[in-house]
Amino acid sequence: MDRGAVFPYMRGEVIIGSMSEFHYIGEEPPLQKMLAFLEKRPRFSVDLESDGFHHYAERIALLQIAAGDRVFIVDPLQVDISPLASLFADASKEKVFHDADYDGRMILTSLKVKPYPVFDTMIAARVLGKRKVGLADLLEEYFGICVDKGLQKADWSRRPLEKEMLEYAALDVAYLLALRDGMHEEMEKLGRLAWAREEFERLVRELEPIPEKKSNLARVKGARNLTTRQLAVLEELLEWREGVAKRMDLPPFKVVGTERLLRMAEALPRTRRELEACGALSPRQSKRFGEELARVVHRGLGRAKASLPQLPSPARVPRDLEAENLLRRFKEVRDLKAVELGVDPGFLLPNASLKGLARLKPRGLEDIRKSGLLKQWQLHAVGKALAKGLSSGRA
Repeated sequence: MDRGAVFPYMRGEVIIGSMSEFHYIGEEPPLQKMLAFLEKRPRFSVDLESDGFHHYAERIALLQIAAGDRVFIVDPLQVDISPLASLFADASKEKVFHDADYDGRMILTSLKVKPYPVFDTMIAARVLGKRKVGLADLLEEYFGICVDKGLQKADWSRRPLEKEMLEYAALDVAYLLALRDGMHEEMEKLGRLAWAREEFERLVRELEPIPEKKSNLARVKGARNLTTRQLAVLEELLEWREGVAKRMDLPPFKVVGTERLLRMAEALPRTRRELEACGALSPRQSKRFGEELARVVHRGLGRAKASLPQLPSPARVPRDLEAENLLRRFKEVRDLKAVELGVDPGFLLPNASLKGLARLKPRGLEDIRKSGLLKQWQLHAVGKALAKGLSSGRA
């Protein structure tokens, strides 16, 4: 593809924008130049745009990298980005993200490597007790920059990319290194760098590739209210939608919404007329898929009894009054400590961890430590307070 046709405002490899200049990488030679530049840098910031909101399979549609005074916009739809794998895996270079969980999983899926080491400004914001942890909020707080997030759900796989979209993408990485430095200094003053480092390490350790899409009956809200025959119809409808979405290269929800499929499973329309009468589909969907969906419902109704799906019954845990009292005490201690530290209680110690700890009925700090439910920084921040709460409760 002719780059001039795609980016008519380009001057060589440099795009001139209202914010600053940034380098578009759509061919192999500029990619190699970028790699040579980054190899000399101890760190770089990263962001990416995916196209999962508009297509069936999520993929990286744009990759933004900044280091020093340069911002690079790499176009994976125009150039092979596999040479970047070694860069992301290079342990001598810090990678600065905002929300490394999602971006890291996308990189792992695409390049088969985990970015390491990382600094995540979203996690740093939580460590610092920020009420607003979105990148736009942080850029406004630290630099007075107002970012319009209206392009967040744009179709980043569309070509040509508009100048406004490229400037938006560049802005997401242009200030990340400066933001990282400001937050690092604040955490150091508060003595919380160890908190952040542990969170960063855990995040990378637990990264997994983006799973392949597949229908899941158990995840449909309201499915437990259906009969086994209705469940069979819903299962058929979900599998039908998955196949259509893949064929049309659309997210499943853009074919037919899950709530509409559930309504069809409840009504069991056997003909297109009955399907239209139940009101599950929009007129457009009915015209496009009506006959096909009536056959899918019929197929579900005709399934053999032995093949009817069964949702597992939710596990019933016997009531434990001692654990419930402990949980209330733990929450009180945690909430007071969160106010003292100025952080979100759910970040300081999630309720799930407190529930697990309460069920174990620890007798003191050593039992809390041995439970493995608290991270090291959490033990340091709130462990003694929890243990003290145990003692005061027994008294």
